[in-house]
Amino acid sequence: MRIVKILIVAAVMMFAGMQAVDAKLTKPSGGSVSGNVVISKVFYSGSIRLNDAKPKNYLCHLYIELYNNSTDTLDLKGMYVALTNSDSGEAAWTAAAMAAEHKDSAVVKQIFQLSPDDTYRMDPGQSVVITNCAIDHSQIAEGNVDLSTADFEAKSTNNAFNFHSDAVAELKIVKSFGTADYINMLNPGPTGIMLLASDTNLDKCPTTFGRGKTTGNEYTIVPLFKSIDCVDIVRQKVPSADDKRFADSYDAGFTCTADIGTFSGEAVVRKTAFVTSDGRTVLYDTNNSSVDFEVTTDLSIRSYSQTPVGLTATTITIPQSGYLPINTDSPFCGDKDVAFVHVNVSNSASTTDLTYYEFPGDSILLIKGPWIAVGKPGEHALYLSESQGVMRTRTSIVNWADEDTKSLSQNNRMIYKFMAEAGKVGFQRVPATDGRYNQATFTDADRLHVVITEAIADKIAAASGATGHADLDFIAWHGITPEEAAINGVSNIRVVNAARGMVYDLQGRRVESSFLKKGLYIVNGKKVLY
Repeated sequence: MRIVKILIVAAVMMFAGMQAVDAKLTKPSGGSVSGNVVISKVFYSGSIRLNDAKPKNYLCHLYIELYNNSTDTLDLKGMYVALTNSDSGEAAWTAAAMAAEHKDSAVVKQIFQLSPDDTYRMDPGQSVVITNCAIDHSQIAEGNVDLSTADFEAKSTNNAFNFHSDAVAELKIVKSFGTADYINMLNPGPTGIMLLASDTNLDKCPTTFGRGKTTGNEYTIVPLFKSIDCVDIVRQKVPSADDKRFADSYDAGFTCTADIGTFSGEAVVRKTAFVTSDGRTVLYDTNNSSVDFEVTTDLSIRSYSQTPVGLTATTITIPQSGYLPINTDSPFCGDKDVAFVHVNVSNSASTTDLTYYEFPGDSILLIKGPWIAVGKPGEHALYLSESQGVMRTRTSIVNWADEDTKSLSQNNRMIYKFMAEAGKVGFQRVPATDGRYNQATFTDADRLHVVITEAIADKIAAASGATGHADLDFIAWHGITPEEAAINGVSNIRVVNAARGMVYDLQGRRVESSFLKKGLYIVNGKKVLY
């Protein structure tokens, strides 16, 4: 069979840490998805007033902080923040009680809404702070809490929380038990907090009272599948999973402050998993608050540790080819002189080719699994993390065979193994077994492969003038090269998010499409080979 070097027509490049000029806003989706907007810091314990003859408790400076832990710009318009019921004893709607009577739901006592009428942008690494009193509390109570730059404020009429700033947007109260028009975080717990997607239909959510009761405070039963993030904060004096409000699939653990006394001036905050080279903090998000959170006395808002927790340093050795397939058991990151590439196979009727998702090693915490490291030959640092990777790839696209013979259900599929030899980098077709393309034999340790249909192979072959899939023995590499990766990683290729139809070269200069020569160009933010 002859080797066919084909054109990759639509190789989409994703660059972490680079903000597109007209980036499309992403709405946070339900399903407790890691790597989206997270509840990052909660100050619910309160502290002691300053300059009083006798110690007096203070609660006006409590706040909840949200954090964009993704690499996308998010639109928080209409997103809900809900607090679970705080009952104890037989009346408590605990996770166990919910599993028995209202499976896959949570009982909440309050629901607030962020910016219901206007788009609210939240860039990667940005925080949003919600509170009752958006003023500077540093001269009033212990903890040095200045909330004058908070983003949303509950405009409560309660005398205890009636200290407001006209410059801060209103946190809309949608539902609340009794007459409470303020954020009612119970000290010292439980205070379960959840974020709900903006398309949650609250009108269809039933109501209830305390468990076993038919009167009293009325609560709302909301579906957990609409949650974006959940944090179980339990009572500090007797921290126990029995006090949890959320099912383990939405928060497998729980958190609380450390000091047994109330008004301790402590908050719970997510640990730092990774700090990118441009200073963006990536926070823990394993859907387990016992793992993700720690206690802090640093009550300042938008403040996170710059010391990553749970990173284990190791090394990889890139061979002379400049390409190294890796398959990690943990989320990971690396140095900026290495790019990590994940390859996506189209296999759809509307698209024909392979897509290369490329990331500088120090730009994002990547999910475990099969990747291709690209860089100069030699040793490079690799850091394995105990947290959850922010970048999630489609695991069914690039595979790492566990057996010498890999069987597939479809008879019209073809398997191509990644290879990197001098002058030949790409995907080599693996010989079929007994003439069947849905079986292939791997005879060496390099088992990273992609699977495409014969129809897609026909399209790829046609793009380079070949007859069809029978002649498609080799698919050439059109991702980043070791030379490109060596110059400050993937970021050395400038991506311009152009208007429809505009074409730019890799230096960001506009090129008339009628004068294109063979080479790589940027079209609508995509890297295209002509």
